[in-house]
Amino acid sequence: MLISCRQVKKSFGDTIILNGIDLDICRGDRIGLVGRNGAGKSTLANILAGCLDYDEGSLSTPREPIIIGYLGQKESEPELYINKLEGQEEAFGEFVSHMGITRVQDWSGERLQNLSGGEKTKLALARVWSSRPDLVILDEPTNHLDYRGSSYLISKLASYQGAAIIISHDRYFLDQTVSQIAELENGIIRIYKGNYSTYRKARQRDRASRQHAYDSQQKEQRKIEAAVTQLKTWSTKAHRESRHKGEGMGGKEYFRKKAKKRDQAIKSQIKRLEKMRREQIERPQKEPRVNFDLNARRKGARRLLAAHEISKTYGELVLFKDSSFYINRGEKIGILGPNGCGKTTLVKAILGEEILDKGEIFLSQAAQAAYVSQELPQGEKATLLDLVANWTREQQKRTIQLLIQLGIPYDRLGVAMGELSQGERMKIAMGLAIMGERDLLILDEPTNHLDVYSREALEESLINFPGTILIISHDRYLLQQVCQHLLVFDKQKIIRIEGKVESYLTEKQFNKVTFDSETSANKEELLLLETKIAWVLNELNRVKPDTSEYISLDKEYTQLVQRKNEIKPSKG
Repeated sequence: MLISCRQVKKSFGDTIILNGIDLDICRGDRIGLVGRNGAGKSTLANILAGCLDYDEGSLSTPREPIIIGYLGQKESEPELYINKLEGQEEAFGEFVSHMGITRVQDWSGERLQNLSGGEKTKLALARVWSSRPDLVILDEPTNHLDYRGSSYLISKLASYQGAAIIISHDRYFLDQTVSQIAELENGIIRIYKGNYSTYRKARQRDRASRQHAYDSQQKEQRKIEAAVTQLKTWSTKAHRESRHKGEGMGGKEYFRKKAKKRDQAIKSQIKRLEKMRREQIERPQKEPRVNFDLNARRKGARRLLAAHEISKTYGELVLFKDSSFYINRGEKIGILGPNGCGKTTLVKAILGEEILDKGEIFLSQAAQAAYVSQELPQGEKATLLDLVANWTREQQKRTIQLLIQLGIPYDRLGVAMGELSQGERMKIAMGLAIMGERDLLILDEPTNHLDVYSREALEESLINFPGTILIISHDRYLLQQVCQHLLVFDKQKIIRIEGKVESYLTEKQFNKVTFDSETSANKEELLLLETKIAWVLNELNRVKPDTSEYISLDKEYTQLVQRKNEIKPSKG
């Protein structure tokens, strides 16, 4: 046992966030902590990491101290911990090199000040792992992280001997890394065995079972209430008869006993009803519905944006050069590339917030753009209601209605922005950006911090949005669902690709085109190729020459050998 939580409670003002948390964390555990935005996941993570006090309950650890590596959502100033590794340089350097970052200690101050979100995450993860922790707590570790970084983190967790708590809404990542899910809802935790997909199925069954129990109880209560009403009618009649009937010997006594029995039956049924209400089964919460209401202006020329021979560098670092592309009105474009390649810089150049070294970008003067940045402000003391206080009544009403549609309760709009969860902050940023009619939505990692329900609603809204969309994202599922075209960063160039991301990545893998221009032998692929070649040769010996089947197998054999020769020289 590493940590044991018993009845841990935490409130902020009058708002109860954690209401009696029971959780045991043992060596080797892989726990996915899930829940809707604002449920208290990061609050619990901060308590477990020792960064936040709790109000009630107990949190115990074994006598020997344990080392906790904590990746919070708000990681900043990476140069500070790069310079304070204190003997952990080798482990730090090995981790970041596997993540695709080299010679980080030689980076200049300017380079460190212009890190991408993914690079910051990789450096923060390396800091966590270089401390050789007994327990890692990772709060949204795949936010901003590219495919290479996510793949290495999955493999690192697979070989890790300690315990891990992972807060994430990344469905694929959770499926690959956790063996149990801790769902935080209404301030309490419910444990489900298995990965995220198993949890979702079990949760649906559990919710259906609780809904059935609730409906059955409500039906029984209605029956008892109807019986009490009927008994009261009969009791009233019996009392009336005891006064006006029974003139003969013992007649009145008979009707009095009859009335008394009715009264006792009423009391019995009322007691039964009261007990049932004391032990009331709570109505299961409905799956939250989120509505991103996007509107677009439909007027304007067909060509919305064009880039001609653009280049951008930071010192010796070349982000992109001599790149040209176009974007037509109504297209949905995914921007794809590894961390630090210049995706956010390109977006800022489109918006006029970054100066290019060479070339120019034309953006239609009629375009009405909305931009949602991956970098969320931190620590603000003002509330959303403070922010809109000087707006017109109509603007305030529309803003508040939109944010409630996005799943933010009204009482959270009065909480200081710096105290809201990152997911709530992202929804507010999204809501403020999309108000009104827009030609162009530019979204930089829009699913970061969003819960599953919000991600699904956002995907649906973006699919139906009639305007133009630019999306920077490493969320492959989002890009596949929404985008029909890509802007790909490859070999310091920005290239327009027609088609969906899965088709591009499949072709890229076969043709050995890499984002980071590195060539590395894939031993597993080589083994699979050799197995496939052996099978094809066996089939060629089985069929007759000059037949269609033979020609097809011979063509496949040629392709397999060609692919094997492509990767074999770089082996070892």
